Amino acid sequence: MTRTAVHTEHPLIEMSPFGKDHRSVLVFPEPYSIASSNLAFHQIYRILGQHPSWSCERAVVESNQKVLTLETGKPLEEFDLVAFTVPFELGYLNVIKALDDCPIQLYADERTDEDPLIAMGGIAAAANPAVMAPFVDIFLLGEGEASLPPLLDLLAKRRNDGYTRLSILEEAAQVPGAYVPIIHGEQPSPIRYARVEDMDEFPPCSAWLTSETEFDNTFLFEISRGCPCGCRFCMIRLSQKPLRAVAVHRILELVDRLPREIPSGRGEETVRPKVGLVGAAVASHPDFEEICRRLREKGWGITASAIEIDKVTDGMLDLLSESQKTLTLAPERGIEAERYRLGKQISDDHLLQVAQRASELGMPRLKMYFVGGLVAPEFYGSDTDRPGAEVNLPDWLKGLEGEDYHDAIFHHEAEAVANLVERIAEVFQPKGKTGTIGVTCSPFIPKPHTPWAGWPMAPENGLKRLDKILKKRLGKIPRARYRTFSGWEAHLQGLLSQGDQRLAPYLFEMTRHPEK
Repeated sequence: MTRTAVHTEHPLIEMSPFGKDHRSVLVFPEPYSIASSNLAFHQIYRILGQHPSWSCERAVVESNQKVLTLETGKPLEEFDLVAFTVPFELGYLNVIKALDDCPIQLYADERTDEDPLIAMGGIAAAANPAVMAPFVDIFLLGEGEASLPPLLDLLAKRRNDGYTRLSILEEAAQVPGAYVPIIHGEQPSPIRYARVEDMDEFPPCSAWLTSETEFDNTFLFEISRGCPCGCRFCMIRLSQKPLRAVAVHRILELVDRLPREIPSGRGEETVRPKVGLVGAAVASHPDFEEICRRLREKGWGITASAIEIDKVTDGMLDLLSESQKTLTLAPERGIEAERYRLGKQISDDHLLQVAQRASELGMPRLKMYFVGGLVAPEFYGSDTDRPGAEVNLPDWLKGLEGEDYHDAIFHHEAEAVANLVERIAEVFQPKGKTGTIGVTCSPFIPKPHTPWAGWPMAPENGLKRLDKILKKRLGKIPRARYRTFSGWEAHLQGLLSQGDQRLAPYLFEMTRHPEK
């Protein structure tokens, strides 16, 4: 099925898996549809395959299928370099599965000169590489555009010179952003994250178009990287600061190279690609509205990822509504004061104004993202993250302990989200259409290197109760569509985001016996 989907792709760059001295495979630890929606997968594929010494093929991990490359059906062990890009911690299990399903030695310290080098990048690895250190030869921490080219140069030269595996890894440890566990030991500190200074030099955009993805035949373009916000729970503030933007002329130059019509992937018909503007803070691009206007003037349909609510303007919505049917917003909390506590300076009034304007423009769908399960007393009883600060709980939490304490918070969170969604529903009524409001509430997971890294997670059974409360409460709102979450998966992600090498044998056992 996956290789069949590849035949419907429309490539945007010239690549060949043949004719170069060294061969690499880029693996995404999820199915093809998710991989093709991930811009990092496109960008790293471009860097690998356009290097003068390296060819590149792609592979994805599908259920109950051996991991073979999309281009030629080769197994991973036939390549010199096997690179994984992993955006989320739960992907670690599929990385181990992919390695365990082939003759490559699973543990890095058991590999010989005959085995491929195993590399890994992505924001999950950047946050905490320790969990996967027993399985990976080289981590690239930070932005691959800065660290991958010098690593490829080094690997190609040293392999040509006949260097041993250990000698190559010793030199690879000097590459900016590289963490080599066998050389650096258990702790990657003080390795610095690699960053791209000039986004115009490596503009991240789609390397192929496909209908087999959530973004149907959409040319994705990361127009900015980083985020000026200071959300207390978010990794972006660590790994992608400061905000950097691609120049307007560079964006237009690359979009102008797109074909005006491509095969739809569904029979004989053709379609016109759309342009998807993405970024952690896409509307914080200093020229975001101009980019939208210029693209619309050229006749391109445009969409944008979640837009910072405080940056939304009427002009911006006017331009997006011409081709985008869904507006995605992330207020994170149902109560204004709690949003400010998170680091999101968003008032209820502005949020309602944005929803109403989207409704007036006829956008039929609104998506809203929240974070729940915040059980740390400091969140409700202090205005500082300073350790040891006095905590003065509100009356509705005083004297409560255990499940009673947690349930009071869960009901508080659910009621706050539902009340806000009800207010949104009153103003979001697109003329002649039944406007729907999608609601996603993700459990709070403490992430390394963030101000709230040491805060507790809600217990797994508590998260199940929160999910049930949200489902029941939001189910009373006619046009709300609530997406449930898994408390078990949230806790596993939390464990992987803060764990270390001691988890390795348990992860291996989970991939072998997932039913347990």
